[in-house]
Amino acid sequence: MKRLLMRAILTAFVMTLTVHGAAMAGQQPRRPVIRSGVELLVVDVQVVDRQGRPILTLGPDDFDVTIDRKPRRVASAQLVRHTTADITQAAKPSAPRDMVPVTAKDGRRFILAIDEHSFRPASAPAAMHAATRFIDQLQPNDLVGLYTYPTGAVHSDLTNDHAAVRTLLGRVTGLLDVPAGRYGISKSEAIDIASGVRETLAHVVRRECGRAEPLCSQSIEQDSISFAAYFEMQVSQSLAGLRHLFSGLKKLEGRKTLVIVSGGLFTSDSATGRAKMAGDIRAVGLEAAASNTNLYVLHMDSSFLDAFSERRGPSQTLFRDSGQMAAGLEVLADAGGGALIRVEAGTGDGAFGRVLRENSAYYLLGVEPDPADRDGGAHTVQVRVRGRGLTVRSRKQVVVPK
Repeated sequence: MKRLLMRAILTAFVMTLTVHGAAMAGQQPRRPVIRSGVELLVVDVQVVDRQGRPILTLGPDDFDVTIDRKPRRVASAQLVRHTTADITQAAKPSAPRDMVPVTAKDGRRFILAIDEHSFRPASAPAAMHAATRFIDQLQPNDLVGLYTYPTGAVHSDLTNDHAAVRTLLGRVTGLLDVPAGRYGISKSEAIDIASGVRETLAHVVRRECGRAEPLCSQSIEQDSISFAAYFEMQVSQSLAGLRHLFSGLKKLEGRKTLVIVSGGLFTSDSATGRAKMAGDIRAVGLEAAASNTNLYVLHMDSSFLDAFSERRGPSQTLFRDSGQMAAGLEVLADAGGGALIRVEAGTGDGAFGRVLRENSAYYLLGVEPDPADRDGGAHTVQVRVRGRGLTVRSRKQVVVPK
């Protein structure tokens, strides 16, 4: 019954997001009109400096685009701007001096996706407060939606009623509740023991039991297997929630930016064994790329604060544990063609501020596909820009119509 309820909630969110987004699609910045005998493929691209400030002075000759690793001609580069604050203005010699940028009259579309299972109840409020301040900085005509996964219990379709979304954020709670074991076994130790690493088991037995308890080794092994199963279940549920979201975003035409807020997504750093979830995570990340979504993954890492609040104190594998929690988000961002921003201390305002800054301007490239590209299927696309110290963000897949 619980699974059916969750599926119904997720389906309802996807439907409202798609319907409302379709209604707003006509209000998005118009694609450039190119008078040419060749129908061009439009690819939106962000180019930012090391501080996340958009570069405004690029022309077609500054971009190199490949489809399936084969170069394609860039016929046009139209700049679209939303704000003028905190943007790099310095011109490049190759930039067209007479280019007139498009000032977007309609707002941006942001979806906040909160991974409830990644936050402890005590650490979730700080992340939600940072997300609330992010909403406070949006322009009045910007649209924002909220999606909590895997439960979908708190959600909102895209709306410019920012106050309503802020209210909903106040209802989001952390659901992370790692089972309490009988011994002080860390995440890394549990995965190693469940994967059959006898050296780790012997080490934990010496530390936790000494010689006082004959059945200690068996008990530690059983607890470790339970912990490994819990981590695998937790990640699988989070990925299922993201998969439902990406399915809906694929139907939502036009430019949209997804900001995933997570306390971590576990995947083992061992080549084999339990909780090796990188392959599953990458597959979901590729679905994000296929949905043509501008992706940001914010890792609100509270692992060190959580560790020092534990009764037993920080574990001996704290840094390794933290790395494995970050690894899954790194895989997700990389496969989805997005950016991973890690927040280890502070409020998270800097991370959300970078998202806003980078999305204040972008380019619409008119790319000339080869006739062989026009098969109606998905193709890999890569965009590079000439210039040092610049970061390019663009989708990794494109469908070229027949």
